Amino acid sequence: MSTHLDFFELRTPADLFRKVEGDLRALEMAPSDVRLAFNFFVTAEHLPDWLNRRDLVKKNCLLRIVSHLANGAKHFVLDDVRHKSVTKAEASRYVEEGYVEEGYVADVLEVHLSPDEAKELGQPVIDVLSLGRKLVQFWRPYVPAA
Repeated sequence: MSTHLDFFELRTPADLFRKVEGDLRALEMAPSDVRLAFNFFVTAEHLPDWLNRRDLVKKNCLLRIVSHLANGAKHFVLDDVRHKSVTKAEASRYVEEGYVEEGYVADVLEVHLSPDEAKELGQPVIDVLSLGRKLVQFWRPYVPAA
């Protein structure tokens, strides 16, 4: 018989969802911080388990993308026989046209999608903030009130 382990203040699916929302807010404050992106996606990957909705992952491209990113990040490899959603994850650097301050470069964390996921999502590349916002919006109706 297994016993339930409360992990500090994370006890319910609503608690984990609030953590995901907080992780996204932190990422919005520092959108090029790969550590915050890692934390967000690895935590978000466990929402289906906590909500007992793992069945949705195969049916939804957002969830497949997040699963691929999270598993790739925690195993340090993007190529995986089980995951086919992401072709590349990178920090893309650009300089805003007309911006004259020397040395100004913005990093955008981007996810390049497989052709199937790009077709379903309607775009070949998505930045992590947009992906994160879509993911939070997707899960919100599934989270029970605390």
